Amino acid sequence: MTALNDHLIKLIKLHGPLSISNYMTEALTNPKYGYYAKQIPFGEKGDFVTAPEVSQMFGELIGLWFADIWLKMKKPRTVHLIELGPGNGTLMADFLRVLKVLPEFLDTINLHFVETSKQLIEIQKEKLKEFPNNKNWYETVKSALSATNDEDGVEVTFIIANEFFDALPIRQFQKEELGWHERMVTVGESGKNLEVMLSPFPVHDVKLNEKLVNALQHSIIEVSPMTDFVVFEICKHFQKNKGAALFIDYGYDEHSTGETLQAVKNHNYQGIFEFPGEADLSAHVNFKRIHDIVVECDLTPYGPAPQRQFLSAMGIEERVKTLLKDATPEQTQDLISDLKRLISPDEMGTLFKVLGILSVESIEIAGF
Repeated sequence: MTALNDHLIKLIKLHGPLSISNYMTEALTNPKYGYYAKQIPFGEKGDFVTAPEVSQMFGELIGLWFADIWLKMKKPRTVHLIELGPGNGTLMADFLRVLKVLPEFLDTINLHFVETSKQLIEIQKEKLKEFPNNKNWYETVKSALSATNDEDGVEVTFIIANEFFDALPIRQFQKEELGWHERMVTVGESGKNLEVMLSPFPVHDVKLNEKLVNALQHSIIEVSPMTDFVVFEICKHFQKNKGAALFIDYGYDEHSTGETLQAVKNHNYQGIFEFPGEADLSAHVNFKRIHDIVVECDLTPYGPAPQRQFLSAMGIEERVKTLLKDATPEQTQDLISDLKRLISPDEMGTLFKVLGILSVESIEIAGF
């Protein structure tokens, strides 16, 4: 059992069962026992590997995607570049490094990071120390957006979120005879473990997509109010400010039932209650919901497209062919392996989706 497990048992005994959302929040961000307060999750020595750690080509292509938009926006003189959940700083380091071929764009960038982990902030500062751009860190998306508000209309905001939304808390509901009951976390019969229970009464505060209203009994749905809030905040920002955003995560592109909450420790899947505070928790992202919010805000969404399609359209295969010309046998094997991991349907190619947002409709964007 973990320290957080004991803490949550005491909490539940005092105040009653926790929602899945509250359990995720405690497991990931509890300031004393939470996963991000104690762990360095990314990379081969961590619990999972993200696309930027697979290959620097990933961050480079994202940098070129935004560079293309900057050029088509006629080179605005100031760019506020916000990264949500920067991890080890690898994506941003590769992003900025490739822009050395376009120093005019690189020099316009002010960097803004949304990060709650003090450990990761120090790692990010070290990783990005070679870049002299202005750098600021924030605990919330809203505070980062507020710092970039433009009054004279000559600045733009670019936002990148790679594997950010999957870690935001979700609520789960299960359909029974009387309606949808929220799935809660309670103490098991042994008094030492955590388990799922259903709220005794159905809930009425959740708006369901019409495709889910007639779901079969015992079906489970997941909703993420925090994701909705963040996307609405970004969209409200783009209603007043020029800019573009790119969201990349694993998820699905149609409303559906099913449980996707998962725990990962040492690159292996675990039960969600096995190592509270010591395993990463995440859930698949509902890209259809994000798309619908963007449309509701009268903005232009692109995608969601499979990561394979996006990276191929951005020229990743051509980039690999160029690198292979001067590669050693070992480098050749690594390049081919990295490409497979990023775009193969059996790896990250189709499970991961890419969604773009553009505040203006007058330019054509790449990748979609």
